[in-house]
Amino acid sequence: MPSQQAAAQPGQAKRKMSSLLKSVPDSWGAKFEGSSGAVTRTQTGPNAIEFTAAAHMALVLFTPQPDREIALNSDRKSSFLAPAGSLEIIPATADFFARWHSPKENLLLALGPHQLNSLAELEFQRSDFELRPPKEGFIDEKARMIAQMIREEFRKEARLNDLYLDSLITVFSTHLLRDHSSLQQLPVASYRGGLSTRVWKDIDEYIHAGISDDLSIEKLARLANLSPSHFLRAFRQTTGQPPHQYILTLRLSLAERMIVETDTPFAQIAKLVGFASHSHMSATMKRHRLVGPSDLRRRTRTSITVAFSEDF
Repeated sequence: MPSQQAAAQPGQAKRKMSSLLKSVPDSWGAKFEGSSGAVTRTQTGPNAIEFTAAAHMALVLFTPQPDREIALNSDRKSSFLAPAGSLEIIPATADFFARWHSPKENLLLALGPHQLNSLAELEFQRSDFELRPPKEGFIDEKARMIAQMIREEFRKEARLNDLYLDSLITVFSTHLLRDHSSLQQLPVASYRGGLSTRVWKDIDEYIHAGISDDLSIEKLARLANLSPSHFLRAFRQTTGQPPHQYILTLRLSLAERMIVETDTPFAQIAKLVGFASHSHMSATMKRHRLVGPSDLRRRTRTSITVAFSEDF
């Protein structure tokens, strides 16, 4: 376990706590857990950690680590230069040790065996596979690119976009299976074009009906009878937006209509359209619409009153 803990990061929004990442101290950074896996952006000074992995894990370094020490299922510790962008993979149930001698920032993803097995089945029609950790100090540019996108989401002051992170974790997991597992030799089915009219109708109706619930990429992909990676590509081609943006726009539109046309309390509106709370809905509206629920309702009522007065 860690030899010391870094101070908690200021200004972090409240986020879901992760059981898959319980071996990592909460004080090292905010954690998120969704239907596709869990992720944390950690920042800590010279330190060490030792655990048995409760899930498949992948670590991407944002800062270089001279003389980084690790041991995977072994008592022998390797010391090496780990450049920024280095990828490390820790299969589930593996014993892992790491020590670093300078401040470190990294992204750590935890993917439950059942989650990764389900994804492998959807992507490759195979659920039997082995993850293959790369050599020490190996830089994976695609993994770093996806990790940086997740990092930027963590840096926002507002609440995390669950579906966006779910999408990014899904893409990252698919990359691990394609490039760092025993499945990498299998042919990948190609898929071109958007969703058919019938499939899009089913997807859109499902989203509208479940707008107040947690929607996941895997559920939507299964409904479309596509793998998650193919679904994400086809959805964007059909709508011009990725799923998380389409659903966020829909939630904002529904919320605005209820705010303007009804006297429903804001907390109830937030719940009905899928926001975590009134404050979450308010912050999202201000960021994307530049007006909060109270001001929007007040302006609308004022406009109606003025119009009524002018007519009579």
